[in-house]
Amino acid sequence: MTGDDGKGTARPWHVLASKITFEDRWLKVRTDHCVMPDGTEINPYHVIESRDWTAVVALTSDLRLVMIREYRHARSRLIEGIPGGVIDHVDAGGSMGADEAGARRELAEETGYGGGSFFPILTTYPDPGNQTNVATAFLALNVEPIGRQSLDSSEAIDVFLTDFPDTLMRLSSGALRLHAVHVAALWSAAGRILLADENIATATAALRERLLAAFAGPGKP
Repeated sequence: MTGDDGKGTARPWHVLASKITFEDRWLKVRTDHCVMPDGTEINPYHVIESRDWTAVVALTSDLRLVMIREYRHARSRLIEGIPGGVIDHVDAGGSMGADEAGARRELAEETGYGGGSFFPILTTYPDPGNQTNVATAFLALNVEPIGRQSLDSSEAIDVFLTDFPDTLMRLSSGALRLHAVHVAALWSAAGRILLADENIATATAALRERLLAAFAGPGKP
């Protein structure tokens, strides 16, 4: 079965009751009393009501990838990644839309880079079983330093430029572990470049050739 053709057994649940059971400035938890189509009750079912996220695969004019490194407390380790974060209410109402505005703001705040052209490459659900939010990723071309980082008091972020094909090879080999949305964004950006999307083909032609060579492997045409 593909799509919603009505022939499968999967059906939406019915919600008998719902209430917010925890909320502070960082986290909002909703607890539902659900009933499956076959009558099975699921109570409680906890849902994290999260704001939407954004992530940016940002490339400089010489096609270097802007990456960050920061401490992630849940895993108790320093983890590399790409710029991104929560889409805030301040991002709404502009001419470019909240997703792109949020992506540009997060890129500037976390890295000091900005400008360039942004192209949406991915819309995904980070954890649809437990979180309500959507993540939107962008490929940003020709970004450049525009100022200093503007970080929250709980943030300490290192910024560095790296090689995009090498980053993908490190992911493929298991040598690099990133946030799942960041992994999806990087591969989506690579796919868009390899498909020679007309909006980005000229700017990324050299990178496309290097990606093809990297995926072909040593000694292969």
